Amino acid sequence: MNEFTSTKRIHLRKFRKEQVELLYQLNGDPEVMKYITPGKTMTYNEVKLRSIPRIMKSYSNGKDFGIFPAYLKRTENYIGWFQYEPDSYINDAVEIGWRLKRDFWGHGYATEVAKALVKKGQDMGKLIVARAMIDNKASIRVMEKAGLKFAEKFWGEYEPHSDKPDVRYELKT
Repeated sequence: MNEFTSTKRIHLRKFRKEQVELLYQLNGDPEVMKYITPGKTMTYNEVKLRSIPRIMKSYSNGKDFGIFPAYLKRTENYIGWFQYEPDSYINDAVEIGWRLKRDFWGHGYATEVAKALVKKGQDMGKLIVARAMIDNKASIRVMEKAGLKFAEKFWGEYEPHSDKPDVRYELKT
């Protein structure tokens, strides 16, 4: 089944390149994308041509890294994805992240998996980092509940931009 990791309620697996619809359920929802691309959604074709190749590339850093679809153990419902990748900006750090379908917000799933990913990073002796738009209070709260502390404000390099600084949280091992 190619399981990456699991928690009490959730298991993470590897995406398959034909799972475009799963990503489109997230990237096609303006509420989900509110704090990623200030609400700008992606078309099905954009997900297929940009997001899927990006996710497939995320597995090139070895079996311990990537972007993983998340499923509820009880029902096998797809709830979103979680990121666990070498950080692009900080040496010997791992970046964690998440994107969940709206129906699954507010149930503690992001915090549950974020804590598991933090532990995985600690066991590897890595600095754990997470980033969010400064207005994304829900994701910042997940970072804090997972043990990360505020590190800095910065200007993210993405378009369209929110016109506000972003934040980086971290946890040193």
